[in-house]
Amino acid sequence: KGLQRLERARVLRPALDEPVPCNAMFRMAKGTGAPARPPQEPPEEQSSTWVRRVHEIHAKRMTPEMRQEMQRRVERSRQSEMNSRKCKALRGSATRSNALAREGLRQMAQASASTPAAFAGVTERWGEAQMRSEARQTRAWDRLSVVPAGAVRAAAEESDEDEDEAIQEAAAIMGPGDVAIMSAEAAGAGAAGAAAAQASSDALLQQLRREPAETSECAAKFQLYEGYGQQVEKIRKLLFDFCEESLQSVPAAIAADMRRQLGGVDSQETMGIPDDDRVWFVYHMMRVAEKNNRGMASILDGFQRRLEYLASNDQTECPVCLEPFAEAGSGAAEVLSCCHKICQQCWGQWKRVTRGRPFCPLCKHDEFLNVVATEAAA
Repeated sequence: KGLQRLERARVLRPALDEPVPCNAMFRMAKGTGAPARPPQEPPEEQSSTWVRRVHEIHAKRMTPEMRQEMQRRVERSRQSEMNSRKCKALRGSATRSNALAREGLRQMAQASASTPAAFAGVTERWGEAQMRSEARQTRAWDRLSVVPAGAVRAAAEESDEDEDEAIQEAAAIMGPGDVAIMSAEAAGAGAAGAAAAQASSDALLQQLRREPAETSECAAKFQLYEGYGQQVEKIRKLLFDFCEESLQSVPAAIAADMRRQLGGVDSQETMGIPDDDRVWFVYHMMRVAEKNNRGMASILDGFQRRLEYLASNDQTECPVCLEPFAEAGSGAAEVLSCCHKICQQCWGQWKRVTRGRPFCPLCKHDEFLNVVATEAAA
């Protein structure tokens, strides 16, 4: 019997050569072997409780002066968020244009002069892909310009066309040998990405230094340059128009710096063409257009980051419950398609209160207060 008891003790006891974690030792010392649970958020309050709490805040605690100041902050944040999204859409269009031009040159370098139709095919595919890319940017701006306040959904619920989807569509039309290369060129972020893009462009542009003797090849390469140059000019106009409109709503220091950067777009250093009869003029024109487009994409990237910063710092609290936004969890900001922000907890409660048909509490603020007051009195 003594041997049996010793054997049972050996089986039940942790092996002596297995280390016991400190937290496990602490639990054993406290007399419990239950695994420690990660910290959890407090249980979600009932919608009726939330309605009464929000009604109390807006009906009794918020003065007219407080409401007016809150609305000013919220509107500044909304405008910065909207401009940031426009900036992102235009930057995506610019980087895709560069990636498509490089892919067109890459395919032309691989085409054979013995098959003239191959060059025309590259130009045709490039034109279709560029048209689709431009249409995406236009649709993105249209969605931001006309947002129905009565049918707002959370940004995460929208079927926004993201950059990955856009480049996949372009790649499907162009038919590149390596989709990963084209995707990386379209992303092209950071110093390393810019250096790689520059090296890729310089190598591909070498084929334009000499005017092709074959008519179809010459015509195809000229058409690619001409179409790309027109696209870069469109992006330039959109950039200047967008900045002229959006710089009115940013701090003066940021506006001055952005205008300084825009001045460099049309500088002699950027647009200058060397007088060199030994090189086909298309080489220099294409090189300048590509460099200019890359520079505008960089300007848009920097401006987007500043707008995102302004949007996050102009509005630091939920305008519904007046609690500070959290980094994550139910207190994190939910950006609506109208670019207003409320915390995720309030947005979830508001969807339940409106039976799954919510509208933006800021765009239709008076109606929101009426619904809350009615539900609170029920």
